[in-house]
Amino acid sequence: MKTALVVGATGATGSALVNALLTSDQYRAIHLVSRRTTHWRHREVIREHILPLSRIGDLTTPYAIDEVYCCLGTTMKTAGSKAAFRAVDYGAVVALGQWAKENGVGQLHVISSKGANAGSRNFYLRTKGEMEQALSALDLPALYLYRPSLLSGERIDDRRGERFGEFILNRLTWLPGSAKWRPVPIDTLAQAMIERAHRHEGKGRFRIESEQILQLDSTASE
Repeated sequence: MKTALVVGATGATGSALVNALLTSDQYRAIHLVSRRTTHWRHREVIREHILPLSRIGDLTTPYAIDEVYCCLGTTMKTAGSKAAFRAVDYGAVVALGQWAKENGVGQLHVISSKGANAGSRNFYLRTKGEMEQALSALDLPALYLYRPSLLSGERIDDRRGERFGEFILNRLTWLPGSAKWRPVPIDTLAQAMIERAHRHEGKGRFRIESEQILQLDSTASE
């Protein structure tokens, strides 16, 4: 029996991930870190930690954590500034990685982005790329970086720009190379993260590109 920790559980992907974890019989406890109480608090295996992102380093758990899932991510509109955006998508994520390193966590699973590149001129992609670099430098036992294209599905917050992008990409499937930009269903990403954890590949850094995540979706639809 394993113990998992999910940070960002109240977001769309984090919520899908927790629901998927709850259907598994492999976990004795699922710890959630969030800024507010969740609707899962009455489930037997759920352990809640109400904690601001800036204090992730203060987190303590009664048992060793086997797997950490990071579903943190905001938008420029929600954050309000580049500094506030970076505080979440870089600062909080890297702080969680440091916590995982210090607490002997075996696996860290992090949602990044397709095209993440520390050398990019695009602020969003550069931030994601720098986050990946910082986590890689921690030399964690096993680091899984998921790089989906646009995420599709029910969102908790209003992301009209992403919905418009999803609409366009779904209608350009005839273009050469368009398959690699196909939107990724949120539930598919959550399930892909859990499957990777269950068939753990040993020590190292693993990048899971959007096309690999979508393979699960195509297999399920056959």
